[in-house]
Amino acid sequence: MKLVIVESPAKAKTIEKYLKEIDSKGDFVVRAS
Repeated sequence: MKLVIVESPAKAKTIEKYLKEIDSKGDFVVRAS
């Protein structure tokens, strides 16, 4: 699992959507700081 920490909840949601399209296993977790 890879954790990605971003600045805002809106960015977290957008980036999580892109990462799920790229990585079909869903290996990324995106959280806002």
